[in-house]
Amino acid sequence: MKKLLSVLTLILILMSYGVSFAYQMQGNARTHRIPRGQKLELRMIDPITTQNIQEGDIFTASLTQDIVINGEIVLPLGSLVRGTIGQVIPTRRLSRSAVLYLSFDHVVDPSGQQLPIKAGVCSDFIILPDGSITGGGNYGEALKENWSNTVNIVKKSTNWGVVSGEKLFEGGKYLVTPFAAIGGVFGGVVYYVGDAIVDLFKKGDDIVINQGATFSILLLDNLDIPIW
Repeated sequence: MKKLLSVLTLILILMSYGVSFAYQMQGNARTHRIPRGQKLELRMIDPITTQNIQEGDIFTASLTQDIVINGEIVLPLGSLVRGTIGQVIPTRRLSRSAVLYLSFDHVVDPSGQQLPIKAGVCSDFIILPDGSITGGGNYGEALKENWSNTVNIVKKSTNWGVVSGEKLFEGGKYLVTPFAAIGGVFGGVVYYVGDAIVDLFKKGDDIVINQGATFSILLLDNLDIPIW
């Protein structure tokens, strides 16, 4: 019994030295800090589309350039950044586009460690105030686009009247242009009303991030990279 206790005591002592040594190694580790606000440009490895993704799905991207701090590369080009799909709001009627929340979880450093990060998309997408991205557009935006197209119809009809009238006879534009403008207004109104009705029932745009697509994320907290 005494021998067994002695062996157990020896094992515990050795384990305590091992833990102490591990902590000492960790304490000797240097770090380079990538500050909050740093932009990281990524290239998508796993394509994403709101047509078939679900909350909790995992995606991977990679750095498109070296991250250099104090003249030293702390994250080389190609380093992996992994994340998960947050909430997905699909396209809806009234031309309302999809909305997608992306969560960036960790980056893999040169030693293979997975370091947690806090970051959000900051460019190359239509970004909403809460940090989500959208396919863009809603019923109001659709009506604005319809109105712009209607104005172009009237302008083109009027210009056609001016050119065609001058070709008929000198001063003919003063006769042809008013009729062309009236026709343009009528056609524009028909287009505007008709498209406005269609947009009531049409769904908006999905979000599609193709493989190889590049975009930027912004670090929302400092990221410390261990340097041994």
